[in-house]
Amino acid sequence: MVFFYAASPAVWCPARWAQALAPPFLIASAIVFSSLVGAAEPRSPLLEIEKMTFVAAHDGENQVRVFADRARFDTSRDVANLYGVRTTISDSEQEIYFEMTCDEGELDLATSDFSAEGKVAGRTQNGLEFEADWLRYDHGKGELYTDAPVLIRESFGTYRGGGFRYNVHKRRFRLHGGASMVQEQ
Repeated sequence: MVFFYAASPAVWCPARWAQALAPPFLIASAIVFSSLVGAAEPRSPLLEIEKMTFVAAHDGENQVRVFADRARFDTSRDVANLYGVRTTISDSEQEIYFEMTCDEGELDLATSDFSAEGKVAGRTQNGLEFEADWLRYDHGKGELYTDAPVLIRESFGTYRGGGFRYNVHKRRFRLHGGASMVQEQ
C-alpha cells in the first residue's frame, strides 16, 4: 500500500483515497517520497511519524479523521499506534457531529477500525458528552462501542452506565449495563 505524505501538516492516507482528497502537489510529493523510501534497502517495517492525519470516507456520506501528535506505523501489519489522539466524524457537508480525544489509540489502515485508550472523552453534535477508559470503532458496522464504565453528561443531567453503543450512520446513542443518575453537589 502506498502512503502519501506532506511535510506540513503530515498527511498519511492510502492511495485509493488520495486521488479524491489530495491536491496534485501532494501526489507529486508522495511519488518522490515513496520512491526515496523504496530506494533504501533494507526498509524498516516501522515508521515514526509526527503530526499524523488519517482520513477515511464512507460512501461519500461520513468522513472519519484521526489526528495524532505522534504515531508509530508498522508497515508489515498496516497498523499505526497513535499518541495524543483527536478524532472527528463529519457528514457530507463537512459538519462535525462526533469528536473524541484519547491518550493512545491503534488504527488499522486496512479496515479503518480504531481503538482508543486512556482518558477517552467525546462529544456528539447534540451536546452529549462521555468519558470512558477505552472504546473501539468498527468501521464496517459504523459503530463506536465500549463495555467499560462510562460517565455521560447531557443538558438534563449526568449519569453512569456499563458501556454504550453509538451508531455513526444513524447517529444513535444507546447506554448499556444499567444507568444511574449522578447527584450533582
